[in-house]
Formats: sequence, C-alpha cells, structure tokens
Amino acid sequence: MGSKKMTVVSLMLRSLPLVLLLLSFDGIGQELKVMTFNIWHGGRETGEEEGPRRVVDVIRDSGADVVAMQETYGSGARIAEALGYHLYLRSANLSIMSRYPIVDTLDAYEPFNSGAVIIDVHGKQVVVASNWLNFPFDYWDMLEKDEPIDSAQWQRAFSGEKNTGILREILNKLNPAIENSGRIPVIICGDFNSGSHLDWIKDARDLNKGYVMPFPATLLMESRGFTDAYRAIYQDPLMCRGITWTPIRQEAHQDRIDYVFYKGSSIRPTAAEVINTHAEVFPSDHAAVVVAFYLTD
Repeated sequence: MGSKKMTVVSLMLRSLPLVLLLLSFDGIGQELKVMTFNIWHGGRETGEEEGPRRVVDVIRDSGADVVAMQETYGSGARIAEALGYHLYLRSANLSIMSRYPIVDTLDAYEPFNSGAVIIDVHGKQVVVASNWLNFPFDYWDMLEKDEPIDSAQWQRAFSGEKNTGILREILNKLNPAIENSGRIPVIICGDFNSGSHLDWIKDARDLNKGYVMPFPATLLMESRGFTDAYRAIYQDPLMCRGITWTPIRQEAHQDRIDYVFYKGSSIRPTAAEVINTHAEVFPSDHAAVVVAFYLTD
C-alpha cells in the first residue's frame, strides 16, 4: 500500500511542470502539431516507391499539421501532394509542409542549412524553420567502437563552423523574427547532428559511455531564449531518452539529435513523442519527433 502511494506521488510530481505550463494560459487557444523529420535520402532508402509512401504514412498517422523536413531530395512534391499539404521547397535538402497556408517566407541562412516560413493557423501566425547542421566528426561511430574521445577537443570541434557555427549564422539571419517572438511565436526544428546538454549529464553518463558533454548547439539555443519542447514535456533524460539516432541500427550509439525548439509567450507544448516504427519498414535512419503546441492569441 505504501509503495502505491509513493508511485502516485512520484507521477504527480513528474506531471507538475506540464500542469504548470497549461495553467499559465488564459483564454481560448488551438492546437498545432509540428514534426521534424529527416527522411533519409528522400525516403527512398527502403524502396524507390515504397519508401516515400511510408514517409507519408508516418506523417499522416502522427496527425502532424506542419513538417520540417530534412533530406527531402526529390520527394517533397510527391509527399506534400499525397498529404494535401502546402509545400515550401527551400533546397534539395530542406522543405516545410503545412496543412495550413504558408503566407510568407523569411530571409534565412544558406538554403542547404536553413529555411523558414510564416504559416497562418486560423488567423494566428507562426514562424516555422527547418534546419540541418553538419558534424565535424562521427562521435557516434567512435563510441560504438569504444574509441576514446578527448572531451575538450570534442566540445571545441562542435563549437566550430561545421555545427554550432552554422546554427549561430542561422539564428543571426532569423533574428528579426526571434526578436518579434512575443507577437509571432517561433518554432525552430531540425537535424542538429548533435546531442543535447540536457541529455549528456552526470546522472546519464552510464548511457553515454561515461561522457558528460555540454553540447554547444543546444546551449546556444537555450541562450537565445528557446526551449527544447521534448525536454519541456519529458524532463528526465534517464526515463524518457527521446532517441532519434538511430532506429535502424540498435548496435549504434543511441542519441537524441533531432529537435523542436520554441520561443514566444503565446505558445506552449502539451505533448511530445518520438516515432520510429511503421507497420512495414520504418523509412528513415532518423526517428521523427512530433510536438503538440497550444497557441493563444
């Protein structure tokens, strides 16, 4: 009996941050579900025809209203048409698909790395960006092979131009929208090719081959006032890891590298999930992340 009471109390405490988020709103709002999804070479790695169809299945079944896509590679129009969504094709790599009208595009960094739009959700405007960052070296492969990594060099490399340097340029370009986030909320999504400082903590070092790593890209997002939506819902990285890399190779070092960040006084996350399964074959080497947001006027 005592253990049951403790379990109930524990669940209530873990739910408290989400309850406080929801109670912080006044008035009537609406839901917006946003997905970030690197579909792996246009989704065709599991079949030229079947792969993109499976990507459509994943998106449709999730109920996502907006998809920030990476590695679009020739499949954008086909996927958007199958969903009946509006499409903004920023580059061969990046696209944004939306159930709601795309009313404007924003000045963004290099097309391969960043694209941003304004969507109209029943009269409520929202900025959504899709991004892709490079990685200076493959630390996942090194960890899988138990190769040692110098932590200072690791952090220094990911602070540089191939990862956080790209993100810094992206945020600088989007700064007018970011500064206006009090009026129009901003959602920044993408494949960051980087772990999170919220996950690679001391308590989780056993999950990360003994390493603690304050990844600079996610720290930069935090310093610019953005919140990691998945971690806002699931605050304990030991209980809910949110792994997105990689669903196709369980022997690979498992990491969370795909994100949905948000900023603004009229937006809060209410739910989040990682999607890494399909009834046939999951079409990507990245899991998709879907976040439900509550929007107010």
